[in-house]
Amino acid sequence: MGIQIRYATESLVPTLATINIQSFAGQGFITNTFPNIADDVIHELKRKRYLQKLAHPRTHVVAAVDEDTGEVVGCARWLFPPSGAEGGAGEKEGEGEEDIGSQLSSEEAAAEARAELELPPGTNRGIYDGFFQVLKEKGEKYYREDDIVLEFIATRPDQQGRGVGKALLRWGMERADKQQRRIYLEATTPGFPLYAKMGWESLDKAEIDYTRWGGEGTQVLTLMVRDPQQQQ
Repeated sequence: MGIQIRYATESLVPTLATINIQSFAGQGFITNTFPNIADDVIHELKRKRYLQKLAHPRTHVVAAVDEDTGEVVGCARWLFPPSGAEGGAGEKEGEGEEDIGSQLSSEEAAAEARAELELPPGTNRGIYDGFFQVLKEKGEKYYREDDIVLEFIATRPDQQGRGVGKALLRWGMERADKQQRRIYLEATTPGFPLYAKMGWESLDKAEIDYTRWGGEGTQVLTLMVRDPQQQQ
């Protein structure tokens, strides 16, 4: 019973959107940003966002698949630096690792991905913009242009403890080591122990005070990096 990491396609997008929502439920961002907005509306927003990520040439969207059942049990998004950025110059299967190109196979999906992403009525735009602004301002002190960025990683809640997160992390770690690049991320409190165990170091903390924009509660994210390991 193993976990296989595969590149995602648009057929998996609804499942990836569901895993995204389920994995981050209760951490503050979704409930504060989309108060009293129906679940299906939030899901549709996430679905469209994943199409945009699949279309982005430097964003690698991967899915963790249970080899026995074929079910998607986790996912991750890795942003690679632009070609020509200082650092390693690794190779991917048949092409440059940094520029994967679109992961969309149909023109219909590509056209939808090009459309402007509209937030649903009732969105707390202050929280939506403020959340990412806080992380951007904090990250400017530490993020480097040649870093690989782990934008997102999630395991389906009922699959926790099976090594799904480790498999998704190793996928990116292997490529980072091959290219001799750092990996930068912003860790949630639940995710922090795994990153620390697998070699990431803490740089700083970013506190999101949702009450600042009319929400409730706070959330702390830890800025972390993992230096590349020399390959044997």
